[in-house]
Amino acid sequence: SNGIISERLAGTLRYLDSDAEEQRRGITMRASAIGLRHSYVPPKMSQNKKNVKAGDGSGSASSKSSSARSMVIHLIDSPGHVDFSAEVTSSLLLCDSAILVVDAVEGLCARTHSLVREAYLHQLLPVLVINKVDRLCMEMGLDASEAYMRIRELIESINAVCAAMLNSAALDEKEFDDQDSRDAIWNFDPIKGNVVFASALH
Repeated sequence: SNGIISERLAGTLRYLDSDAEEQRRGITMRASAIGLRHSYVPPKMSQNKKNVKAGDGSGSASSKSSSARSMVIHLIDSPGHVDFSAEVTSSLLLCDSAILVVDAVEGLCARTHSLVREAYLHQLLPVLVINKVDRLCMEMGLDASEAYMRIRELIESINAVCAAMLNSAALDEKEFDDQDSRDAIWNFDPIKGNVVFASALH
């Protein structure tokens, strides 16, 4: 359990699907928002503390700037089905970043390509979430190596979609000045920290 949802309700409780029809069908039909309190600690905070202790006190300014910051992150859960595309477009106008959730078993859907394009046109910073990773072992019976290869192929296919989208956009816009930065933003790699792995029940 993550401390928010009990083990008994895991996989059944749907915080953002408050409509009865959403609960019955198991899909999101209307965009819903939730605010989550988060304490952000810069990655190099521990290293800065070591430098301050070992140094002559000159690093005190960097230590203060690297202290934990409390913030509230507003998440908007928007529908993925094409019938509710207007809800997605409205949500993208309100956001600074986009969380692209892809099922580890189902993989890329037809709607994924258009959603990636919309997020790019709204100049959002993307984060990829590979969801329901536990299904690879619990339902498909894959071992660790096979699950790794499937996830790796899934990330590569998503990067291929994004690369094709960037190439098409570059030709349409006739602008290549910031192509490198856009390629870096829309290239997903767990090492870069823009890929998250999530599970359904286990």
